[in-house]
Amino acid sequence: MMFKAFAVLAAVCFLACCLEASDAAETCPDGSVYEYETHGSGHPDYYCVVTSVVTDERTLHLPAVLEGYDVRILASSALDGCPSEAIVVPKNLKTVEDGAFDGCPALKDLYFMGDRPEMGGVPEGVMVHAMPSAEGWEDAEVIRTASSDGVEYAFLPDGAMAVGGFSEDGRIVVHGTIEGVKVSGVAEYAFAGTMMDDGNVKRRADVSVAVLEDGLSGIGQRAFYYCDLKDVSLPGTLESIGDEAFRACYYLEGADLPQGLDYIGFEAFRECRSIKSLDVSARFVGDGAFYICDGLESAKVQTAVVPRMFGYCSSLRQVGFGSLDGEIGYGAFNRCSSLLSVDIPDGVSKIGPEAFRDCVSLKNVDLNGTEEIGASAFRGCTSLKSLDLPSSLSRLGRYVFADCLGLGDVHARGPAPEGDSTAFLNVDAVVHCDKAYAKSWEDSGFGLEVEADRGGSSGFIVIAALAAFAAVVVAAVALVRRRKRES
Repeated sequence: MMFKAFAVLAAVCFLACCLEASDAAETCPDGSVYEYETHGSGHPDYYCVVTSVVTDERTLHLPAVLEGYDVRILASSALDGCPSEAIVVPKNLKTVEDGAFDGCPALKDLYFMGDRPEMGGVPEGVMVHAMPSAEGWEDAEVIRTASSDGVEYAFLPDGAMAVGGFSEDGRIVVHGTIEGVKVSGVAEYAFAGTMMDDGNVKRRADVSVAVLEDGLSGIGQRAFYYCDLKDVSLPGTLESIGDEAFRACYYLEGADLPQGLDYIGFEAFRECRSIKSLDVSARFVGDGAFYICDGLESAKVQTAVVPRMFGYCSSLRQVGFGSLDGEIGYGAFNRCSSLLSVDIPDGVSKIGPEAFRDCVSLKNVDLNGTEEIGASAFRGCTSLKSLDLPSSLSRLGRYVFADCLGLGDVHARGPAPEGDSTAFLNVDAVVHCDKAYAKSWEDSGFGLEVEADRGGSSGFIVIAALAAFAAVVVAAVALVRRRKRES
């Protein structure tokens, strides 16, 4: 009995350890790659430990969050081999493990944007700088700051950054230069709401209009997080928008993304519920970038379709694609309940799991050259009446068309793809195919009625007949012209 109890306890402890921490990585706008361990299952105990940094930046700005997890701990060996001469540390970092900066041979300056974290000493010869309002930095050099039109700027080695401020009339202007110094962008949390001890966020209510002047190149992570922003003017010089930068800006009515924009971070516009249309062409887009934008009605996508990109955008009716390659990510349009039709680009070979799950208004799907469709990709698309499967299709995931209760006709242009009996679960449809493919469909295990009525050979006969008719017409024209010349 004791052995069984011990075994159960050991299993529970193992599971708890698995749930407590997991490893991940993220590439930030400057190209730096961060490996990290995640902890916790929800706010306020959601956080991560940075365990490794690969960068070539002379001035390295450590991230405040990595894919939704607060960066709270910098591990002792995380920066080994880092070539940076200056490192800017975000305000929410709580612990710097001993020796974290020892592996940075060129390091000269550390800039701390918040209160002193729990930490030991710094390498000999490294100067420590801190913000004027930060606590615990009696011996640090004070970071120079300046204010203009209510916005506060901090001067850092690679330029100035807007780090906060207040507005009396609801409007802020972030200038492109301050005291003759170029402003590189808006810092993390600059105009964000306040995270409370219980995990809720107190919204930022004093800023409704933000004008970002030309010259600015970046908007930091959570810069306008939970802000009552209604209108934002993005400069043509903007290159990056960080993770969750505009998350939960419920009243933001538009986001005119500039053509030069290169990077849109993880859940950058999540829950921006008043945006009506989007044109997205950034080279990199993070997972869930427009997740739960449930006021969005139309979108034009000219970049990779990443996981959860438009998930739960319940008002989205139209989506157009540019020239795309690769795949449509997991849950990209999951529960877009107003979406009417989708034309998969020719270059897309794979549709990921749950990509269009529960798109209950979806009536038309053009799969073009799709080769593989993932599990539950179209599950619950109850308005889908007819479906054309291209000859390129080789694999169907589990439950891929399950619960498509309106589906009556499946027009197959090739043999049955690989799959199992769940692919068309609860679907009473007829497969229409060429006689040559009928047996493969009958033996597929999909449980669908099969009718060999597509007439692939008759199509060839029609084409041949048209070709023969064209030849007759050409011959007749030639005969008429010859007789005219003879007369």
